[in-house]
Amino acid sequence: MKKIKILHCGDMHFDTPFKELNSKLSSISKEELLEVLSTIINICKTNSVDIMLMAGDIFDNLTVNKKTLAFIREQLERIENIKVFISPGNHDPYNTNSFYKMIEWPSNVHVFKSEMEKVYIEKLDTIVWGAAFNKPHIRESLLKEVKAQTNYINLMVLHGEISQSEGGNVYNPITLREIGESGVDYLALGHRHSYTGILRERSTCYAYCGCPQGRGFDEVGDKGVILGEVYKGSVNLEFTKTSKRNYYVREVDISKAFSNEEVKAIILRDVKEEDRLKNFYKIVLVGTLEPHLNLKEDVIFEKLKDEFYFIKIVDKTEIQIDFDEISKDYSLKGIFAAKLLKELEENKDEENIEVIKMALKLGIQCLSQEEVNLNDY
Repeated sequence: MKKIKILHCGDMHFDTPFKELNSKLSSISKEELLEVLSTIINICKTNSVDIMLMAGDIFDNLTVNKKTLAFIREQLERIENIKVFISPGNHDPYNTNSFYKMIEWPSNVHVFKSEMEKVYIEKLDTIVWGAAFNKPHIRESLLKEVKAQTNYINLMVLHGEISQSEGGNVYNPITLREIGESGVDYLALGHRHSYTGILRERSTCYAYCGCPQGRGFDEVGDKGVILGEVYKGSVNLEFTKTSKRNYYVREVDISKAFSNEEVKAIILRDVKEEDRLKNFYKIVLVGTLEPHLNLKEDVIFEKLKDEFYFIKIVDKTEIQIDFDEISKDYSLKGIFAAKLLKELEENKDEENIEVIKMALKLGIQCLSQEEVNLNDY
């Protein structure tokens, strides 16, 4: 049975600004993105990959360091015997001002430049299809006029967003019908930053590989590439982790805490030391607290910043209220709490509910004679 070995990657977003990080961590993270590319190249070499498919958004936006361009070229030169195909995406469209035109690409690299085209690789009995964004938004699918040739293995690399209907989004709206009708053996997709698993539409297998390294708390968990074999009519592909560090969002219940020190201790018990010293964490504090514990995110952060590689604290706790006591309490605090609890009960809008909860929390703290600084909220 004919087969080829491929590596599918994409959405690297080199020189992304990492706005959530300080300048030092931002610089380190940019360098680590480059290290991840080196890791991917090593995987290609170690596993004797035949074809590397890069599904767009290699560059992040309007700026890139010349050193980054040189590094990308140097890395791709290391796999001169491996064919590399790139499909530019919405963040790095191929046009007059494209970064793709600033690199003298090695001879093993083919960058798709516009509408769908195909490249025949005689040595591998394989056809590779691909297309490119020429501007940030594309309202009509680029997946057109593709008729897989039955005598060859057919691959496709494409940046785009799967849509339920034609023209359903502005990022090359590909439909499942188009995927199935293409007849290609494997479609390597880019745009979504999470691995989807290997999916199938009629005889075509397809997948989003996700990004190879997370860049924020909307890209949590292990990140990587897809590696394995493509046969005529089937695949044997799996996810391979490449991320050096991961982003995590972790909810921590601090209901039993009576002081900021106890809050610190609960968080440290909840996250293993080897994980917190390596990865990025957003700790979301949840639970119900006694009114006297005037929790402040910046205070908790200061207590924990040296215990984590990176930590962000978000307070989503609520004030412990004894409903029986409130119903008997005719003080200002009782009347205030009863009024806002009624508002919560009657309100259906999620955004308004969050505002009411925050007002209840602040009000109870104020009326319990605790110091509250509105600038903290």
